Amino acid sequence: MGGDILFSFMRFLSIFLYIAPIIFIVWFSISFLKIQKEKNKILNSIADKLDKLDNLNKQDD
Repeated sequence: MGGDILFSFMRFLSIFLYIAPIIFIVWFSISFLKIQKEKNKILNSIADKLDKLDNLNKQDD
């Protein structure tokens, strides 16, 4: 009986070892894309502010 339980546990463990990296890669990719989207929003807002500042400086000339 003990061997059967150990064998089934090892089976589940091996399946988990195959699935866990895939889940981790998907999670990492989604997190990375969210962070990149947020960075792009921030950079776009900075660029907009710089454009407005540049336009104000050109108007003063």
